[in-house]
Amino acid sequence: MSRFNFITSKLSSVLVRHGCKGPAIFHNGAIRYLSSSEKVPKDILLKLRKRTGFAISKCHAALVQHNNNIDEAENWLSAQAEKEGWAKANKLQSRKTVQGLIGIYYKGAYAAMVEVNCETDFVARNENFLNLISNVASTTYYHGSKSIQNSEVNTTIRYNTEEIGSLTSPDDSERNLVNIAAASIGKIGENLILRRGVFIAAPTNGILNYYIHSTGKQINSDLDVGKYGAIIALENIDKSQTVNESSKVQQLNLSRQLCQHIVGMNPLRISRDHNKNDVDEDALLDQAFLLDSSIQVGELVKRENLKILDFIRYQCGEMKEDSN
Repeated sequence: MSRFNFITSKLSSVLVRHGCKGPAIFHNGAIRYLSSSEKVPKDILLKLRKRTGFAISKCHAALVQHNNNIDEAENWLSAQAEKEGWAKANKLQSRKTVQGLIGIYYKGAYAAMVEVNCETDFVARNENFLNLISNVASTTYYHGSKSIQNSEVNTTIRYNTEEIGSLTSPDDSERNLVNIAAASIGKIGENLILRRGVFIAAPTNGILNYYIHSTGKQINSDLDVGKYGAIIALENIDKSQTVNESSKVQQLNLSRQLCQHIVGMNPLRISRDHNKNDVDEDALLDQAFLLDSSIQVGELVKRENLKILDFIRYQCGEMKEDSN
């Protein structure tokens, strides 16, 4: 224990012996007693509770310490949560994290998919965990879209655990995702891992779509979460041909069905090795279409004048050497 903390502890003990109830702190060089009876406007207290997810008692103490300034109180709570989270993270890091969720953030011509793992399925349904998934997915989307603007070719950016953790928050460039995850560990009390992420941009006038095997939770209109997810990028083979609205709708429906196929059939690559003539059951184009086994995926996309550029499939908890 540091000399400062030792003295503070002794002073708090003295206050308690003299009838004071509650902790004492140093604030701007003076001792300040935090009493649960100090006035805090109820609306501000509830607003801070909703913003941060912390217990009412912690929100109350933060507001008292910062004279009911909700922004200062929120910043202080975040800093405290991060400190406590890192301490817990170091203790919990050996625990296995096989549960969690996949999150897909899809907007316009871009999409990001992430996986965040926890120890139990119970925590995977926790509001704080869902907010973390939302933060990680939207941050991955933000950084990917900044890197890619009006791309003329299909572009995919993959992030491993270390890389996704280093991405900084769009709202606070001083905080990265690994620190935000540490704060969540402080709130949740379980080991959490930012497993991986991917950002994908379809080419100009290309097709991008996704499917997620949903848990029924939807945090916002741009984000879906579940245990399995897939994203696919396609383009029209004849780029000079104008696609009418009816055909566009048909192609979008097909692209979503192909994502469902990818989730269900788990292909490992788009096409077979050019040196092989035999059917490759792990190649997407060689597989029988999940919704109509009488036709291969390759025949189906060719009939629709489409070419598959890339696809990504995530299954929560699956272990891959590169974590991508």
